[in-house]
Amino acid sequence: MPSAEHESPVALTKQDRDLVAFLLMKVFDMKIPVYAHAHPHATDVRVLVPRTYHADGVLVYYDAAEKPVFAAVMEVQRGWDPTKRRTWQLYVAQLEAELNVDTALLVYCPDSKLARRYLELFDSGGMSLSLRPFIFTPDDVPLVVDVDEAREHPSLAVLSAICHGDHADLDTAFPALMEAMRAVTPDQAVLYYDIVLAGLPVAARTRWEAFMTTTVGYEYRSELLRNLAAQHEELGEVRGEARGEARAVLTLLKARGLVVPDEIREEIIACTDLAQLDSWLLRAATAAHIDDVMRR
Repeated sequence: MPSAEHESPVALTKQDRDLVAFLLMKVFDMKIPVYAHAHPHATDVRVLVPRTYHADGVLVYYDAAEKPVFAAVMEVQRGWDPTKRRTWQLYVAQLEAELNVDTALLVYCPDSKLARRYLELFDSGGMSLSLRPFIFTPDDVPLVVDVDEAREHPSLAVLSAICHGDHADLDTAFPALMEAMRAVTPDQAVLYYDIVLAGLPVAARTRWEAFMTTTVGYEYRSELLRNLAAQHEELGEVRGEARGEARAVLTLLKARGLVVPDEIREEIIACTDLAQLDSWLLRAATAAHIDDVMRR
């Protein structure tokens, strides 16, 4: 299961479907076809080999006549995985063949050094299909501290907070971020608040909650996150034991030379089901491929 920090930028692009197009135009000077609206699209890619690949997010942009004019794949990459050179090509090729439209691959890398490694990976040439990923980092998303800008582009204000969650000057953006939530509908504000909470590190999240509680006197946080917070304490002991089991699974996989993609590594680390972890550990002892370990 991908982490909350992994999922938050993807969740944001689903809430504001113009955000991906905005980033492509503003960060990469890309010309986007005229479109009327955008809809999420299936993120599964099936190949002849019985295996399904999952993109983090997919949006398809349509004109007023409901004809697809453009598509975008959204990926969040927090670790190094050289197999992405192939799987990202699959995502783009699948959409272009299915919809007969140009498709952009937009990748968010929180780490600038990691972003450069991926750019070099796709600059290496070779005989296979060429792909130009649009990779951006927190350096490409300025911290939004201007309240007027936040009101005009609420989702950008949220994204900037997520991108700069570990920066010392993040708190200077809190007033603008609050105004961004006031600029959208109450339902959207709750969703944006949840996305910010999920995307921020613990220390920054605590400061943001304190700011909102003392400044606004009202918590936007949804009932779901309130329930999760209440359960957090009682889960602490179970999580400690689960982390040990997860480390054992990953250590065994490494010792046997099996490649573990970032998404699966995060799923193993995040798992608190001891029975599931025991099952993965047993399979890891004999599996020939990571899919043999993770099958349901």
